[in-house]
Amino acid sequence: MRKFLMTAASAVLALSVFSADVETADAQSAADQVITEGKKHLGSPYRYGGTSPSGFDCSGYLVYIFDRAIDQSLPRTAAAQASAGDSVSKSNLQPGDLVFFNTSGRGVSHSGMYIGGGDMIHSSSSRGVSIVSINDPYYWGSRYIGAQRVITEQEEVASETSPPEPKPLPAGQYHDVRESHFAYAEIKSLGESGIINGYSDYTYRPNQQIDRSQAAALIARTLDLKPDGNPGYDDVSSSHHNADVISAVESAGYFDSIVKGNDFKPSAKITRGEIAAVFYEAFNLEGFESEENFHDVAGHEYYDQIMAFAGTEISTGTRDGGYDPERVANRGHFAAFLDRALNVHN
Repeated sequence: MRKFLMTAASAVLALSVFSADVETADAQSAADQVITEGKKHLGSPYRYGGTSPSGFDCSGYLVYIFDRAIDQSLPRTAAAQASAGDSVSKSNLQPGDLVFFNTSGRGVSHSGMYIGGGDMIHSSSSRGVSIVSINDPYYWGSRYIGAQRVITEQEEVASETSPPEPKPLPAGQYHDVRESHFAYAEIKSLGESGIINGYSDYTYRPNQQIDRSQAAALIARTLDLKPDGNPGYDDVSSSHHNADVISAVESAGYFDSIVKGNDFKPSAKITRGEIAAVFYEAFNLEGFESEENFHDVAGHEYYDQIMAFAGTEISTGTRDGGYDPERVANRGHFAAFLDRALNVHN
C-alpha cells in the first residue's frame, strides 16, 4: 500500500499563492477560449446529426466547441439549448452567448454563438461552419428569436461597470461553479476543507488558464520546496515574480521532462500532457498503470506519465475516450487533479 499525504497548511499556502498568480495573469476569458476553438473549424461541412469536425449540425457544433474549449456541457438540440442558461436581450449580447432562430416556422430550430460586432459563428446547412451577421436583412435578421447566456464568467463581466455587492456563499460554493461543472465536486470539497478560497466576489473563475510559472508556484509551495539560488534558465531572470519557485522546481527536477533546451517558458500555458509529466515526478507516480485505451496518446512523448496519471484516477480522460494531452489546463482542471492527488493510493 502506497499513499501520498500532504498537510492542509501546505496546500492552503500553495493554492493561495496560485490564486494570486492567476488573478494577475493575462488569462484568456472563457468566451475567448470557446470562440478561438470555434474558429478552428471554419469551413467544416454541415452534417445532420453531426457532432465532430468531419461534419456538424448547428447544435452539435456548439456542444463540441464548448466541451473542447472549457469542458462545459450543453444540451444536444437547439431547442434544449434555448433554455440552458439565462435569457439576455439582443441589446445586451456578449461574445459567447448562444443565439437562436426560427427557420422552420415552428419555434427554435437553429442555434449559433455570438462573437461580437453583430456576428455569430454557426454551422449552417448551406455553408457549414461560417460567420454571418445576426442582423442579415436577407435571412437571419428576420428569424432571430432570442439568446441565452451559458458561460457563468460572462455574468461577472457584464456587471463590471457597476458591480452589485457580491452575495456571500458558504465555503466551497462559488457563483461561477454550477453543479453541472465537471469539477464541481472537487472544487466544493477543496473549498469546504479550506484549501481553496476563491476570490473576494465569491467566484472561483474555473476557466482561467494556468501557465508554467503558476504551476511551478503550486508545486513548490505544496511540496515545501526551497529555492536553490537564482533560476538557471535563460528566460527567467532573478527579478521574475516567480523566480524562487522556478528555482525550487528546477532543483527538484520536476519540470525537466517538459523543458526543452534552456528556456523554462514561464508564460507558456501548461497542457494536460505536461501536467501528467510534472505530477509523475512531483508525486512519485512511478509504478502506477492504467487499463484505459486512450485513442490520442499512442506514441506521445509523455505516454508513460499519462498512463500512470490515469492509473491513479487523477484524470479519467475525456468524454470521447481520449486524454487530450495538448489541451491547456485551467483552474477547474487543476482543482480536480489536486483533490484526487491528495487521495492517491495504490
